[in-house]
Amino acid sequence: MFNYNMKFLSYLFTLIFLAEVSYSDEKILALGDKEYGQHLSGECVTCHKANSNKGIPSINGYDKDVFVTVMLAYKNKEMENPVMQMIAGRLDNEQIASLALYFNTLK
Repeated sequence: MFNYNMKFLSYLFTLIFLAEVSYSDEKILALGDKEYGQHLSGECVTCHKANSNKGIPSINGYDKDVFVTVMLAYKNKEMENPVMQMIAGRLDNEQIASLALYFNTLK
C-alpha cells in the first residue's frame, strides 16, 4: 500500500507541475455546478470514503483544480488505473467540474 501511495503521489505531483491539459482548469470549472456534483457523487463515494482503510484516498476537501487535472489525466489515460480510467472516460467536462466543486466543499 505504501509503494502504491508514494507512486500515486509522485505521479500526481509530476502531472500537476509538468503536464498540460487540453483545457484550462478555470474554463472547465466554470462549467460546474456543485448541486449537480452532489447528484453525481454516489459512484465516487462508493470507493472514496472519508475513512477508508483500503488505500483508496478520500476526495473530501480535494482541491478543485487538482481534482480536474487528475480526472482529465485518467480520462486521457495519462494516469494508470483501469477503474478510474473507465469512470473518468464516461464523464464530460461539466460533470468533472461539478464533482470537483462538490468534493471541494466537503471536510
